[in-house]
Amino acid sequence: MREALAAASRQGAPRTLRRGGARIAAGLSLLVSFSAAAADLSIVLVETPAGVARYVYLEGDLELGDWSKFVKLLRRNPDAAGVLLQSNGGSADDGLAIAKHIFEHGLDTMVTGTCHSVCAVMFLAGRVRYITPGATLTVHSAYRQLGDWVVEDHAANATVAWFIGHMGYPLSLARLWASTRSDDAAAITIEMNAKLKLGFTVIDQVAAAVAEQ
Repeated sequence: MREALAAASRQGAPRTLRRGGARIAAGLSLLVSFSAAAADLSIVLVETPAGVARYVYLEGDLELGDWSKFVKLLRRNPDAAGVLLQSNGGSADDGLAIAKHIFEHGLDTMVTGTCHSVCAVMFLAGRVRYITPGATLTVHSAYRQLGDWVVEDHAANATVAWFIGHMGYPLSLARLWASTRSDDAAAITIEMNAKLKLGFTVIDQVAAAVAEQ
C-alpha cells in the first residue's frame, strides 16, 4: 500500500474500481472484465473562468503506478493549477492517492466528458471543481470476486465514504456511493450540485490546447 494513501488506505482501500462489469479484487491482483487503455498523462492549456491555466490532463483508465507518474509530472510542472479528467476509473489505490494529492495541494479539477467511479472521487477532491452541463459524473459501490461468488466489499466502500466525508461533503453523497449497486452507476448531477450545495462551478465552454511535453 502506497504511503500517499495515508489514513484512507489504512481503512482498507479497494484495489480496482471501474464502471460497469467491473471486479473489485482484494490483494494485489486486478480483476477486470474488459481491456482498456492505460491512463495518459500530459500538460495542456485550459481556458477557465479565471483565465488560461496549465492543467494535468488525465485520460484513460488508471493502472498501478499512475499515481507516481502523476506526481512526477507535477514536479516537472510546478505551475500546473489543476487536473482535467477523462476516465472510467481503474486502480483505486492510484486514484485515491491522486485524489489525496489533489486535495492536499489545492489543485482545481475539471470534467467536460466522462468521469466514472474513482475518477469521480478525484474530481470531488478539487479546490475549485469545474464541470460542464454535458459532463457525466457517476459513482458505484465496490465488490469482490471470491471464486464464483460476487460480494459487496464493505471495507472498500467504507474507505471511499470516509474520504468523501473527510473532504467535507454531506453524508448523502457518501451514501450514494455505498448504496449504488456495483454493476450499476448513479449520477452526480448539476441539479444535485445545487440541492446539496456541493460547490461545483458550472461552465459552458472549455478549450484545451495541444498537449505540451
